[in-house]
Amino acid sequence: MASIANKTISNKVRTVLTVMLLLVAMFALSYSVVEQLWPGLAVLSGAVVIVLTYRLITRVDQSHERFAQFIRNIAHNDFSTTTALQGNHATRDLLDAQKVLIEKYRQLKAERSAQHEYLSMVIEHVDTALLCFDDTGKVVISNRAAKQLLQTVVIINMAAVDRENSRLGEEIRELKPGKSALVKTEIGGDSMQLLLAAREFRLLGKEHKLVSLQNVQSAVDETEMASWQKLIKVLTHEIMNSMTPIVSLSTHLEKNLGSDDDSDIAKSVKSIASRSQGLLSFVNSYRSLSGLPKPTSTDISVSGMLERIETLMQDRLQEINATLLISVTPNDLCVQADTHQVEQILLNLFHNALDAVEKEPVRQVSIECSLDQYHRVVIQISDTGKGIPPSQLPDIFTPFFTTKEKGTGVGLSLSRQLAHQNQATLIARSEVGHGSTFLLTFG
Repeated sequence: MASIANKTISNKVRTVLTVMLLLVAMFALSYSVVEQLWPGLAVLSGAVVIVLTYRLITRVDQSHERFAQFIRNIAHNDFSTTTALQGNHATRDLLDAQKVLIEKYRQLKAERSAQHEYLSMVIEHVDTALLCFDDTGKVVISNRAAKQLLQTVVIINMAAVDRENSRLGEEIRELKPGKSALVKTEIGGDSMQLLLAAREFRLLGKEHKLVSLQNVQSAVDETEMASWQKLIKVLTHEIMNSMTPIVSLSTHLEKNLGSDDDSDIAKSVKSIASRSQGLLSFVNSYRSLSGLPKPTSTDISVSGMLERIETLMQDRLQEINATLLISVTPNDLCVQADTHQVEQILLNLFHNALDAVEKEPVRQVSIECSLDQYHRVVIQISDTGKGIPPSQLPDIFTPFFTTKEKGTGVGLSLSRQLAHQNQATLIARSEVGHGSTFLLTFG
């Protein structure tokens, strides 16, 4: 610090002496010209003026060059040196200002980096998928939820979205700022209902659009299931209240008429009693949809659970001469759920798969269990049946809907509700002529 101070003082002294000598030389030059003194004095004075002026200009140019280099260093984010202004012509004030400026830029850069890291962490932590792209289609922000939703590892531009789902890419581009839209689509074979919302802003001279994509399929399914449960409760209550006395009276009349009575009245009473009892049983079968018990979660060994199901279904497999293939990778795969409810789901799906292959030349059912790319446990049940027509596929989980002659339309609807209670999803994929696949995904 002392050396810098001494150098500053000496620089000031030299500058003052140079200016004083320049003034003296200019006075001598002027005086010799006016008084017409010895010509050599004028030449000498002029030479001194030129030399001193050149020295001052050179010193100023050097200072400007050093300062310009300092600015260029800052422009290239080079804050590692403080020597850009050091030299014979540097002053203490200028050096101190340089150090303050460098320290301020370092602080601003550190704060900007910390804010960027904080924002990135927040964006990655948000469960809602976020996509931000500029007016050229380049994606500048895509969080983990967006990559998971679109089932891709990297999203560089909107062309990547188009490759996954061209309709979704078009909906995102056409969505007006401040508006929202509900889009029903399919990504990777999974049916989804996406709630889109958009905002626009200008950054670094480019227009940007920020779009949030939220899969509300689970919420829609939950609302739909709650509505069906309320409807079923009302229907079963009203039908039971009406049917119970009919069954009781028809049974009483049937007993009083006797089993040997072959009159038309007796036959009619027996028909009423039989049909009433059948309708009562039919209504009772739907009570399960509106009164599901709460799940009790435990660690379930997938391999052990499938072994139990195979044992339970062995007679049915032998009866229709069907083959069962089971694959679990890794072998110690486990899920956190209610054992009895998950087994009920798999038994329902297994029964449906066996029904689908019963009259086919190739009777095979396969169960594959593994982890997907997001480390979720997926149990996949496939059959070699005829498949489900595309027109019927969206309705197969609807209560009362069935494609079987003697079906009740309860099994798949009940299975989806049980899956939902255990934090899982149940979806179906099918192609006519190539069988059906049901995927039970946990997590």
